[in-house]
Amino acid sequence: MSQLNSGFNEEQQNYLVDALGQLGLDRLFGGSGNVDAAPQEEHVYGTPLDDLCKEELKKRELHPLDMWSHLEAWTDANEMAVGLDQFLLRHLGFFNVEPNSTGYMIRLRLPGCVLRGDQMIALADIAERYAGGYSHVTTRGNLQLREIAPKDVLNVYFALRDAGLSCHATGADSARNLTASPTAGFDVQEIIDLMPYCQRLAQRINASRELQAIPRKFNISFDNGGVLSCVSDTNDISFQAVTVTGGIEPGVYCRILLGGITGHKDFARDTGVLCHPKDTVNVGHAMLRVFVEHGDRTNRKRARLKYLLDREGFDWFIARTQEALADIAPNVQLIHQNTDHDVARGPVNRIGHIGVHPQSEAGVNYIGIAQEVGHLSVAQMKRIGEVAQKYGKNDVRLTVWQNTLIPYVADEYVDAATASLSELGLGHSATSFAAGAVACTGKAGCKLGLAFTKQNAMSIVRHLETKFELDSPINIHLTGCPNSCAQHYIGDIGLMGTATPDGGEGYHIVLGGGNDNDRGLARALCGPVAADDVNGVLETLIASYLDQRAGTETFLSFVRGVSDDALPALVQLSA
Repeated sequence: MSQLNSGFNEEQQNYLVDALGQLGLDRLFGGSGNVDAAPQEEHVYGTPLDDLCKEELKKRELHPLDMWSHLEAWTDANEMAVGLDQFLLRHLGFFNVEPNSTGYMIRLRLPGCVLRGDQMIALADIAERYAGGYSHVTTRGNLQLREIAPKDVLNVYFALRDAGLSCHATGADSARNLTASPTAGFDVQEIIDLMPYCQRLAQRINASRELQAIPRKFNISFDNGGVLSCVSDTNDISFQAVTVTGGIEPGVYCRILLGGITGHKDFARDTGVLCHPKDTVNVGHAMLRVFVEHGDRTNRKRARLKYLLDREGFDWFIARTQEALADIAPNVQLIHQNTDHDVARGPVNRIGHIGVHPQSEAGVNYIGIAQEVGHLSVAQMKRIGEVAQKYGKNDVRLTVWQNTLIPYVADEYVDAATASLSELGLGHSATSFAAGAVACTGKAGCKLGLAFTKQNAMSIVRHLETKFELDSPINIHLTGCPNSCAQHYIGDIGLMGTATPDGGEGYHIVLGGGNDNDRGLARALCGPVAADDVNGVLETLIASYLDQRAGTETFLSFVRGVSDDALPALVQLSA
């Protein structure tokens, strides 16, 4: 940078070189370097170009926000993006999932897991015209459409825009769909409605170039402390509403937890830091900036926030966050206080996402619709939208349990609403096995999937339903690969897809996971078990539980009381 002059000392010159290099402006000055020093190596946020992984080099070559002309060209030619081009395109929400599923999959961005009834109807029309005629509710409370021909990508994009929807920043190195408690604003136990802050932070992220194409994917959640969980403690950042009675001015705050990634065997851990709910937007922005500046850009396997925290420590990260806040929101101060004065969280209703439940306003209810691992046909999508418009307030909520809620249904309309939904197979009751069954897309639609998770999940549920009636729910999570999109480590029973010794489809089975008040990682039971044998193994497991438990002891309590060495005996295996 030969034009930087000697009015700056060496430290100032190096700082300017670094800053301009991060912005990609060093080329305007003829390359790296300064007046008195040899040219410096180009880098991205302190990482030399030679050390960047191939994905980071691709993002430097073409920022995902600058690829619109490429998208138009692929659409006009009816061509699928491949390789690193497809990696970039996932930032805009379009995923090449061939050969597992035809064409593109899109994943919507629904901050707080909220959409309107008319938007659900519009999505049904898009699915019918351009996709496979169905959708899936995901484990981040949004929707996926599949089987989109490359020639229809722009048609889908503009149809979403016309409906006030977007699929932007739902894949690859993005801050994924921000989740909030699905009963936000009407939960009978809610401490505070955090939905407005969730949606504001989501908008700020999408409006900021700085927060696009970050080092790796990033999950943020807002938990209102209500009866219905949003599994907030599995996120990179978890803002959890809490009532504080002392130490500081009593009131409602958000406790900040960091580093959740249960597929890598870590829950979000308490930082010992609080903030005011209104400050969560700025705090979230600052934390993302620290991740952008310091996250690992050399090794994709070590690029999540957890590994930055492991490397530098929580105190370091909080200190860097406060420094970033000095620029973003100078008046915001993080509040250091442990949990001694926090009021304990109220109980979580593990099947509160299914059925008719009262809201905080007297005489008003939400209806939790039972879905088969998230699947919705076009007709079902339209009916949900119509019922939300006719009997509710045009409000639809999605849950991380892969189902749908329709809130604001007055007592006098509950029977009519549930009857209308039931006409299309959208019931509001489920067995103790079906209510907590969660499955990722699996091998049917994901290149990483090693098992047909959704099909296997329904086979397991149907089989166990014919054998047992339970007095408490058992959550069964099936994930197709170690990435654990279905978070198998927090299921009462978790299954992770794998290959059997003969190359067939199988699962590793783990037991005893939980979240919120039941937090804990599942322990290994057995595996690999051939997919065809899983039903029998789980039947034996449930029979052992019912035979050996104390009174009405829950499955989770029972298996947590069994030692690691004794677990195999539950399915009659030798230890």
